[in-house]
Amino acid sequence: MQKDVIRLKQSLMILLVFLCLCKTSDASALADDPLLPNADIIIDVGHGGIDSGALHGKYQEKDMNLAISKKTYKLLKKKGYRVIINRTEDYALSEDNKWSFGGRHRKDLAQRSGLANTIKPKMMLSMHINWSGKSDRRGPLVIYQNQSDSILLAQLLQESLNRIYGTEEKPVLGKKYYVLRHTKCPAVIVELGFISNKTDRKLLNDSHHQAKLAKAITQAVDQYFAMIHPN
Repeated sequence: MQKDVIRLKQSLMILLVFLCLCKTSDASALADDPLLPNADIIIDVGHGGIDSGALHGKYQEKDMNLAISKKTYKLLKKKGYRVIINRTEDYALSEDNKWSFGGRHRKDLAQRSGLANTIKPKMMLSMHINWSGKSDRRGPLVIYQNQSDSILLAQLLQESLNRIYGTEEKPVLGKKYYVLRHTKCPAVIVELGFISNKTDRKLLNDSHHQAKLAKAITQAVDQYFAMIHPN
């Protein structure tokens, strides 16, 4: 019953965004709409539904993304941030996209950036799990837009997550990623580890490690807001 209520609330919010997008293509005209939710942060939960993301045996990226995102959402809310999470169950966001053209994958990505561009949060965290053909590659990787606030956010997240894994990875520019190119607020893709690595895979499915990742992300977000939005 509680899940049904949550899904209904999400559907109503998506419908509202859809109606606004149909009403005007001028995003600035929507900025002061009193019906739109205010948000400091949007958590973009990667993949979902028919789109499993990266795979390894019985393990699916979409499930790891959701588990870690929900923990992050709860922790950020507890800290007092206004947070929106774009899915709390296993379904594809493309199903909610009734306003753009293209195939399922394109509609999924457009729904993610379209929601962010309509609500206009102060940041978007797009949560993912990485994959590599080299099974020894492991650890977090944060991918940023070519703009200063996104770079700063990526650096803070990368440093915080590196401490969890004991790695020294550097964040990278994501030129090819649709969500980064089409989302106007500062946005990053947070690759939380490698499903293709045995050690990472075990950790990413462990509730205690998931909680550590959520805490590391929250600490980086705190640092970012203290620097960019100091009040």
